[in-house]
Order: sequence, then C-alpha cells, then structure tokens
Amino acid sequence: MEKKTNNKRKIILIGLGVLGTGVAGFFGWHYWSNKKKAKQEEENSTQSDSTNFNTPAPKQNNYLPPKTTTPKTTPSRNDEFPLKKGSKGSKVKTLQEALISKYGKSIMPKYGADGDFGSELINALKKLNISESIDESTYNVLTQGNIIDPATISKKLHDSATAKNISQVVSTMKGMKNTDDYSAVSNDFKENYLVNGVHQTLVNGMLNSFSDEKQKQQIRLEFLRMGLKYDGKKWALAGLGEIPKGKEIITHEKTIAYTAKGNGKINIPENIVLGKKEFTLNGWVYFYPYKSDTLFRVKKEHIKIYKK
Repeated sequence: MEKKTNNKRKIILIGLGVLGTGVAGFFGWHYWSNKKKAKQEEENSTQSDSTNFNTPAPKQNNYLPPKTTTPKTTPSRNDEFPLKKGSKGSKVKTLQEALISKYGKSIMPKYGADGDFGSELINALKKLNISESIDESTYNVLTQGNIIDPATISKKLHDSATAKNISQVVSTMKGMKNTDDYSAVSNDFKENYLVNGVHQTLVNGMLNSFSDEKQKQQIRLEFLRMGLKYDGKKWALAGLGEIPKGKEIITHEKTIAYTAKGNGKINIPENIVLGKKEFTLNGWVYFYPYKSDTLFRVKKEHIKIYKK
C-alpha cells in the first residue's frame, strides 16, 4: 500500500514537473519570443533612424531657368569726318587738345578737352575764324605736330626751377617745339605761379630762378631753339617789332600795370616790354600790350622808351 502511495506521489510529482517545465517553457518561449520581437523592432527602428540620417534626402529641383540679360551695346562712334556739332569721341578730344595747346586754356575754359563737339568748341572755332565743320584736311592741319599739355609743363618747370634743378628744367623745356608751345606754357605759368613773389613770363621766370651764368646760357639756348628772338636786352616772339619805333615801352624796375578802367592789375617784373605807348597823363603812361585791345597804365618813373 505504501509502495503504491509512493508511486502515485512520484507520478504526481513527475506530472507537476512536466507541467512546470511546460509552463516554464511556455513562459520562457513567450519571454524570448517577446524579447526577440522587441529586439527586431529596435533594429528596425535603428535601421529606420539610420536611413533618416544617413540616406541622402531626395534632390530638390533647384534648377532655375537662366536669366535673360540684355547684351551691352557699345555706343556707336560719332567722330567720323566731318566733325561738327554733336560729334563725340577721340578725334574731337584730339582737336580740342590741339587748340588748347596752341592757344591756351582760355580758348575753352569751361569744359576743356572733353571729347564733345559742343557750343564751347564752336565758339572757339568762331574766334579763330575756322569753319564749324571740320573735314579731314582741316583736322590734320590743326592737330599736326606734337600736342603738349601747357599746365603740366608749366608746373614741372616751376617745381624744377624752385628746386634749382637745371637739368630737369632743360629737359622739360625740350618738350616745347615752337613759339606756339612757348606761348601756351608761358600763359599758364604767368597766371598760376610766382617767381620771387611776382607773376612772370616763362622767360623771366626761368632766367630769374638761376644765378649761375652757365645755367642761364643753357636756358637761353632752349628759348632760341623754340624760335624766340633776343636782341641782347629783351626776349620777344616774332612780330613784336611791329610796334612803331619810339612807341615801345619797357620796365626798368618791378612795377604794377593797371587797366585804364581800374578793374584789373598785373605785376610786372624788370626788363619787360609792355607794348605800345599811347599817351602820358598825370604821371601815368597809358599803353596797349601787343595784340591786345585793353588799355593799361603804369607809373611813368617805372618805364622807359625801349631803344632797339
């Protein structure tokens, strides 16, 4: 009986063991099944995240149609012959530069060589009795030879003379080829610069800047090369001798010449031929400068009749 009971107990225990094992196995399988499923979901999630961060985003269509730009047009040239009102370009500018070089900045004082054939250039041509329509032949006559810049040369001469640099003075003077060049540079020099405190012509300004006789001689030779005349006492441009004999007056000391109307004055250095004497009144000598219709007056004691 006891043996049967023991056997029965064993059967129950074995049954419970099998059941326990089965239950444990079920829950274990369910546990690992769930864990495996969770791991798979985690891997899927990681793979999804990796795809989001590492996979290049679809390319956006950034293509824009090319901009339509209007090509720049080069302004059509307007300086063909004949040059006339409205013409513009390099030929017009060269013509203006030639006139300024030969006749000074006063010929076109407002706009200068701006390359525009406007009213100022027309007025300049009228003053010179030149046609307002410039054909090629007239252009070549007016612009022939080297064109100089009077303002640049006069400044360089003034600076070099002030520095007592004779070699630079002589070198710069060689840029002036004739009396027209001299006149243009001298007018600018006399108007804009002082030598020893007074306005002077280029001849007097250069010669008065140097005391050494050899240096003065170098300067004189350059003025002779340009075509200026020298009679041993004074320098003159061609034609100065047209003033009637006995009518030329010359300064023998520094003085001031005033316009007869009293609206202007000029500082005059020593040994300058002033022009044609007209009359004497109350201690003043009235005169017309050469090629000028403006009447001036100067103190009688400061001048004398120039004897050739």
